[in-house]
Amino acid sequence: MRRTHLTAALLVVATVAAGCAQPVRGEALAGPTPPPTTTSRLPGSAPFDPCKIISWKDFPLDVRTVEDVTPRHRPPNPQEPNEVYSDGCAFDNNELVPFKAFMTLVIWGSITKIRVDPKNPGDKPVMYGNRRGVQTADVDEKGVKGCVTRFTLDYGQVGGVSLINGRFPDVDPCTVVDALAAKIVERLDS
Repeated sequence: MRRTHLTAALLVVATVAAGCAQPVRGEALAGPTPPPTTTSRLPGSAPFDPCKIISWKDFPLDVRTVEDVTPRHRPPNPQEPNEVYSDGCAFDNNELVPFKAFMTLVIWGSITKIRVDPKNPGDKPVMYGNRRGVQTADVDEKGVKGCVTRFTLDYGQVGGVSLINGRFPDVDPCTVVDALAAKIVERLDS
């Protein structure tokens, strides 16, 4: 069951990134440029660990019905060409409620593979701090709500958060995604 919902969450990311963005040329990405001695944020290196940049305590209270959720490292599957991110981490709150998915995937990747500009009718431009991005809400064929947001990072990289929410019908998944994306940007820029 978990793999099915995780695959669905990843397909949301892949679907909204389907046009595979062209590299941004001549545009300085928002955010400070780290000094060359900062090994954790050099070009081509991971700007953050998707399992450590946020924790379960960063999720809104109305979805934290359990004490804690341990994130699971979720690198892209080489057999799945639609998984366009470089590294990811899954947080889910499904354990006690089967068939009611609540799955969040925190990712980072390259702007050459993950689109951060509105392109489709359902896309909404967003800003997290000084980072621009795009957000897309979705409802699957079973009525399960989802949302995905992607935003610029330094050195042509992209951060993102996707959420499938079949467990909390009164909670807008885009509100949760916004809160988590804002927390990621706040921590990166501090």
